[in-house]
Amino acid sequence: MKASIKIASIFALIFCLFSACRNEEKQQNTVTIPAVSTHVDTAGVKAEPKARLENPQPDFPTSGNKIEDLIPQYFEVDLEASGDLNHDGLEDKVLVLINTRDTSALRPTLVIFKIGNAYSVNAKSFTVIEPKYREDGYLNYDFEDVSIDKNGQLVFTQQSTGPNGSLESTFKYINNELVLININSFAMGAGGQTALKLDLFKGVFEQTDINTM
Repeated sequence: MKASIKIASIFALIFCLFSACRNEEKQQNTVTIPAVSTHVDTAGVKAEPKARLENPQPDFPTSGNKIEDLIPQYFEVDLEASGDLNHDGLEDKVLVLINTRDTSALRPTLVIFKIGNAYSVNAKSFTVIEPKYREDGYLNYDFEDVSIDKNGQLVFTQQSTGPNGSLESTFKYINNELVLININSFAMGAGGQTALKLDLFKGVFEQTDINTM
């Protein structure tokens, strides 16, 4: 079953809140929201000008005898992780690819299952992780990582000492679907800092604002 990830709107909300570091006394707000199931879905995603999809999109193979068979022409592996995502006892792979002809374009993420002696793409998304470079050639984040922890959770981490701050998103397979369960972010602006925690599994949103003036 193809898993899908719908997170573009959530990231848009997160980044809007990043820029709203308010000059207030230190405060912490916790809001309980209904638990939601957020899946990865690339259909109909409208990219921002700095984050472009290739038009037409490259042909992504859905299966192959080797991992290399699943990587389209003009793409290479930028980040990767190994682990058992769906708890079937087999090692799965997660690859973040980069377009070698345009390193400021959106990066596709592939979730790959091993089936027998072959490999199959279970999920694909262009919205899980931001482009590696800005159009001016500078990195969007100073540090990036993708990992699969001992509980089979898929974690994407991006950190920057600049205005982008840090962003961590966690996914988990639930009922054979790859679901976004948690987002943590931190950003600093002129006179303030903002920390955000969004637990989609429990349905809790927490925002902490600190006045640094």
